[in-house]
Amino acid sequence: MDIQSELSSLCRLITLKSAKRYHDWLFEQGVTLGPEQTITISAIAKSVEFRQGDLMGLPYLGSEKSKVSRIVQSLVMEGYIDRRDDINDRRSKILTLTEKGQAMADLLGKADQRNFEMIHALLSEEEAVSLRSTLSKVAHAI
Repeated sequence: MDIQSELSSLCRLITLKSAKRYHDWLFEQGVTLGPEQTITISAIAKSVEFRQGDLMGLPYLGSEKSKVSRIVQSLVMEGYIDRRDDINDRRSKILTLTEKGQAMADLLGKADQRNFEMIHALLSEEEAVSLRSTLSKVAHAI
């Protein structure tokens, strides 16, 4: 196996295991949201107002407009987000978290923190910097 294939396989494996650990912990907490719903809540939580159209540009969510609309609609129906018309552009929808949505975003943050702490416990600061630098170098070269 060449180095590019090996790196690709290792990165994919790490991503899959990390995502599984993340969602398994959330399931233990009683969270039954899917990956696309958690990505959406996390994205909205990072800003005061978030435009629905911006969800299509997210690396792990980029999809057809109808799929994004279904994800948003499910989160509106479950009470995690509010959706309203943008007063400056009636075609655009503004998404904000409800209290329930903010509580979920906080829980998602805890799940992220658990994964970060696990990796931090495995690698020294020097190893983490070296790994990040090396992977970044490879990513920019490809």
